[in-house]
Amino acid sequence: MKFIANTDNLINWNNVIELCQSSTTGDKNTVSSVVDRSEAEAVGNRGLLDSYRKVIGTWQQAGYDLNQIEWYDYYPGEHFDISVQDTFAKLIGAEPLRVFVSEVYPGVTIPYHWDVEDKEEEWLAEYGMLYRYVCCMDVPKPASVLMFDTEALTLNTQGDIYEWNHYKDFHSAVNGSDSPQYYFHFLGYKK
Repeated sequence: MKFIANTDNLINWNNVIELCQSSTTGDKNTVSSVVDRSEAEAVGNRGLLDSYRKVIGTWQQAGYDLNQIEWYDYYPGEHFDISVQDTFAKLIGAEPLRVFVSEVYPGVTIPYHWDVEDKEEEWLAEYGMLYRYVCCMDVPKPASVLMFDTEALTLNTQGDIYEWNHYKDFHSAVNGSDSPQYYFHFLGYKK
């Protein structure tokens, strides 16, 4: 994982968080909703469906209570201004493909997984390589962490941007703090 920059005064992350918190249309993700959505999206794409099932199967084998796993996603142009995505893209020098804010509630664990992308094959064929970034858009919160194989992001300065080693890196999130934690995710390509 590589530190890229801090957004400093380029993006008002507190405003984005407030917009997400006040939204009544955030995309609630649970294991059952992910399964239902993947079943619908993966019609004719056995590999995609198998990827979803593999992730969830790993959680089951580890003994997670699948009913306790949930998170919310918020999208540019729908839940917050598209200019946030555009400013971020310009700063990192990449074009957006999938951008979202994730919200993890206190006491919630999102187990070890990789993000299954329904358009991955199409995007790789068109753009060659994909790049993934995360921004620690929230204020530092003790006991809230985004973990990777050998690295973890915790108590980072608000606005810190990191480039993932690989867009499909395994990761997990835990929020042991007293309020929701927010991360800005960017998957894209470079010209």
